[in-house]
Amino acid sequence: MPNLHQSDVDIVIPNFNGRDLLDRCLFLLDAEHVIVVDDASTDGSLEMLREKHPKVKVIARKENGGFSAAANDGIRAAQSDLVLLLNNDVEVAPGFLEPIVPMFADESVFAVCPRTILPTRGNLDEGAKTGFWYHGMFYTDQRQGVKETIPILYPNGCAAVCRRSMLESLGGFDEAYSPFYWEDVDLGYRAWKRGWKSLYQPLSTVHHQHSASISRIDAKRTETIKARNSLLFIWRNIEDEGLMRSHVRWLPLVLAKRAVSGDRAFVSGWREASGMRQDADRARENDSAHRVLSDREILRAAGVES
Repeated sequence: MPNLHQSDVDIVIPNFNGRDLLDRCLFLLDAEHVIVVDDASTDGSLEMLREKHPKVKVIARKENGGFSAAANDGIRAAQSDLVLLLNNDVEVAPGFLEPIVPMFADESVFAVCPRTILPTRGNLDEGAKTGFWYHGMFYTDQRQGVKETIPILYPNGCAAVCRRSMLESLGGFDEAYSPFYWEDVDLGYRAWKRGWKSLYQPLSTVHHQHSASISRIDAKRTETIKARNSLLFIWRNIEDEGLMRSHVRWLPLVLAKRAVSGDRAFVSGWREASGMRQDADRARENDSAHRVLSDREILRAAGVES
């Protein structure tokens, strides 16, 4: 691939009722390379875009489909070699793409994530994504204080530069996870299956007002979706016999403990995920045809405890 530059990056921003957040976000970006996908907002976002950011390309969805559907629309509209996926509640630092773009000279790189600072959470950095297995369940996590480029499990959907050709080959985000959560974990993991890696670049920085849009949604419903999608991720992706034996053995105990503790959201999430199990199994089987790395190899590469 020839040398890439910042002009080779299209910026895709899904937006749903985030007018003020989006306005602040856009003032820091080159409008000519921005694609905003408005997910049927009702707060005047479209009017604000026409009045204050007329150079931005806008895709207006007629029905709300959630993050995955909106992001996929933007990916399909992109034309540059690289796509920056950016939440509307993210503010970029000047020159943040400069340390990232050259990393795609390595043709096995699928995605690169910057330092992603959460000011409302004590400046936690959610960029260096990893995870761990506990009692047959998989949990995401992030390393702190990383000062060098390292492989990560998946690109954080709020701020990540991805290679467009690989995004297209993967079919973009799996919309089964809609409206939100775990779709980025799934995307990065499916890329790793094909031997395409995600990396963390600490020399680049963005600031994320975490879940500023999602926080408007009922908290119980949000927790149910998180639980549902955490199970779908396992069923859709994991083929390692040892990991799945552990999951099958522990899941009834986890469910019982959550039910006794009054965690209705997790139980509801399990019920919803169970209704989607056949589709998840089919998706996993389809991915197997493209698999290059085993689950154990992926987890070792990304520093995941298993």
